[in-house]
Amino acid sequence: MCGSGCRPGTCAGRCSTSSSCLTFRRSRTATAATGGAAYPPASLIALLLYCYSKGVRSSRRIEQACWDDVGCRIITANRRVDHSTVARFVRRHRAALNLLFVHVLSLCGRRGLVDLSAVAVDGSPMEANASRDANQRLQHLEETVSQCEKEIHALMEEAVRHARAVESDGSAQGDDEDVCDNWPRLSRLCDRLNRAHLARDRLHERALPSPTEIRIKVEAAERMVARAEKRLAAETEAHQEKLKKYEDRVREDRAAGRRGANGRPPVPMEHKTVLVRQRTRLVKMRAWLERVCTPRPAPSPQSRACLSDPDSRLIPGKRGGYLQGYNIQIV
Repeated sequence: MCGSGCRPGTCAGRCSTSSSCLTFRRSRTATAATGGAAYPPASLIALLLYCYSKGVRSSRRIEQACWDDVGCRIITANRRVDHSTVARFVRRHRAALNLLFVHVLSLCGRRGLVDLSAVAVDGSPMEANASRDANQRLQHLEETVSQCEKEIHALMEEAVRHARAVESDGSAQGDDEDVCDNWPRLSRLCDRLNRAHLARDRLHERALPSPTEIRIKVEAAERMVARAEKRLAAETEAHQEKLKKYEDRVREDRAAGRRGANGRPPVPMEHKTVLVRQRTRLVKMRAWLERVCTPRPAPSPQSRACLSDPDSRLIPGKRGGYLQGYNIQIV
């Protein structure tokens, strides 16, 4: 099979890989005079293309895939291709396979199926101006925030009291220096409180699921809600039909002079067990969908954030060990 999907012998002159197909047809793979029956080259090419597209490049893994992969079993007609056969086929037809892969890639590029631009990504750890000992857990960060708020409140109260004392009695001017000494401390406390808030926010941001994970969960929740609504509608319609048939039978019996329909009347809509169960299930599914659409991150008790530099993290170093820094990504 060529890169355009043509069968062997039918693509001459009609696709860019016809020369590769002719090369494989002239090979001695299908004309061996000794040994067992050879595998068709088209099947082996299709097997290689399928496995390579899935990231399976080892000949032994390709052999194993002929057992547990449905696509490989369809290509090989439910036969197990030995790894040595795959390796010899690739080694013998390496030049033709390279040409075929280039033709297939160029054909996919012309049709817009793949992007032929090359993207190289490199990451390098960069040390930050922060200490490793400044990493704190969420509980300790909460305690730091509470302590800073209490101290700031106490300093502000002391400043207000001093200002009122100065206004009421002008003789209290000797304590101005003591009050002024509190302003640098107040500035340091405000800075520490701000960094503690940032570190706590970083822990919550890191616990937030990725957009792809959120999208997958939202799609699954929407499917469950739609299924619950469909089931509830079907059960409601079936029970309404049952109630209608009972009412028609009662009406016919009374018109005929009988007391009423035989048998026990159906359960009302609000007391039907199946409908109550389906309504409860629908409420749960809608609540789950709402939680998934608006996730609330819950940081792990063991997660840490740096109080000196909340944007830095504890990452592995190039020469072993860990350092407090950033992972610089170069594209």
